[in-house]
Amino acid sequence: MPFVEFLGPHHDRAAFDCGKEPLNRYLQQVARQSADRNLGVTQVVVPEPGVAEVMGYFTLVTRTVEAAVVPEKRLPEGPIGVVLLGRLAVDGRYQGQGLGKRMLLRAMAETEAVSRRIGILALMLDALDEEARSWYLGLDFGFKAVTDDPNRLYVTIAFIRQLGLGELTSEL
Repeated sequence: MPFVEFLGPHHDRAAFDCGKEPLNRYLQQVARQSADRNLGVTQVVVPEPGVAEVMGYFTLVTRTVEAAVVPEKRLPEGPIGVVLLGRLAVDGRYQGQGLGKRMLLRAMAETEAVSRRIGILALMLDALDEEARSWYLGLDFGFKAVTDDPNRLYVTIAFIRQLGLGELTSEL
């Protein structure tokens, strides 16, 4: 059973390869600095607690978007709070085993938990390419495109709550 940890100095970022250079480069060169500056929080999936091997990772950050681009009824005018799934990637050795789906559910559950304390309408993401966009939409997790960018997808907190994801633990 894999475990989720916050990215730390002991994690082997150099060996990670998901097959998409921008996602590899982010983990290897940017993720730790973003965490140190509190600009984004990256969590890694490891085989066991404290192990250096990174099976996958995801990054969450806060953002605001203009309500006008989110096709939901009765939103106030102006900016609204969202959590951005900045990155999500699975090392090539672990692809095709459902790890990405479980990581996404974890990111959704964490977003829902935070939404009980601060105003968040949705979890949002920018699909890296058409393959990623198709993957997110094919999961049937309630993702929809915003009105001004077909690669920017969102799922509302209300929908996430309907999934009943349960309490967060360190196990994935």
